Amino acid sequence: MSQTKPSLLKIYWILMKPRVVFLLQVTALCGIFTYDFSEGYDNGRNYVDSIWTSLVVLVGGTMASGGSMAVNMWYERDIDPLMERTENRPIQSGFISAEHALLFGITISFAGVALVTFLTNVNAGILTAASALFYTVIYTMLLKRRTPQNIVIGGLAGSTPPAIGWAAASNSVFELLPWLMVLTIFLWTPAHFWALTLSKRRDYGEAGVPMLSVVSGEDTTRKYILLYCVCLVLNSVSIIVNGNTGLIFLISGISLSVYFAYLAQTLTKTKSEDDAWNLFKFSNMYLFAFFILLVLDTAYNV
Repeated sequence: MSQTKPSLLKIYWILMKPRVVFLLQVTALCGIFTYDFSEGYDNGRNYVDSIWTSLVVLVGGTMASGGSMAVNMWYERDIDPLMERTENRPIQSGFISAEHALLFGITISFAGVALVTFLTNVNAGILTAASALFYTVIYTMLLKRRTPQNIVIGGLAGSTPPAIGWAAASNSVFELLPWLMVLTIFLWTPAHFWALTLSKRRDYGEAGVPMLSVVSGEDTTRKYILLYCVCLVLNSVSIIVNGNTGLIFLISGISLSVYFAYLAQTLTKTKSEDDAWNLFKFSNMYLFAFFILLVLDTAYNV
């Protein structure tokens, strides 16, 4: 059955993978508010500054990250038709040419970097540009089809939004807490995506993408997921110690991470595709809740 062609704006929106981008940009906003509640309002910033910085980072970061996602779809147009999850993307469906998608991705990504750079500061702009370039070049073009550790290394690109938000508000990249927030996403990424590959394992095998579950087997993948979830628990403890968090995050942050590890441990025993999918779904909620609770804790302990 042929699909009805959406509007050009809708096609652009799909190319930007909005659900993934939105989740990451929420963590950037959390970087802004964590800084402002903990230090910014003592250093001359106010609520108007927080809102302005949030708008700039949200729009600019979405453009930069979304543009890199569009370039990713352009580059992977040869394997997307082989996977059920991606077979109906705009390029494969004939809604937009590959060249048009590439031009859109590059243009909007550059525009997003410029927006963050000129309306916040150079440090935030550099981090935004580095993240977009790392995702498109290092992950998409160099790693994804060459190593089963592609998600681990490439995950660094998607981990930087909290540091971008913090830098946009503070003009500094040297504090420890934002990088522990980055480490949270870095550790979360493999568990999140490997759970997806276990629940959609046939897709990646047929497309020839060397995901860990395809190359090393599903049992090994489940063990690695559990390992990264345990590391998330330890990272949560590190945030509590080094971020001077209060009771809210002490209870909720640790509880979320421990439950994530529990689901991963369960998956090693049941080896169920449904449990892998449930773990993947929980991982989305985990990241969102983890950062929101960190901001709430910081605000409460001002």
